[in-house]
Amino acid sequence: MGEYTTFECRQCGYKAERIRWGVGVYDPRQRFMPGYCVECGSIVEVDMTGADIHVDEFRCATCDSELFFLEKANSYTCPRCKAQDMLLRQGEYW
Repeated sequence: MGEYTTFECRQCGYKAERIRWGVGVYDPRQRFMPGYCVECGSIVEVDMTGADIHVDEFRCATCDSELFFLEKANSYTCPRCKAQDMLLRQGEYW
């Protein structure tokens, strides 16, 4: 199931927009993950719906730069202050 997730930095107060993460409750073909945009300096939602092993690059909807995936909890670094003290708040299902 997919959940809405918010990333917040305990050090500087950075807060990302609500991000869909996981597989859709009503349509399991929908998939989303959080990604990091180096250009924007923010954590953004990555739409992986319909992606397969041939699609290995995803672009930021704001600036069209390549996105990098956040894979492990200890790698959640604040895009603003670079502190590794991010709080993840998971909420309702989507």
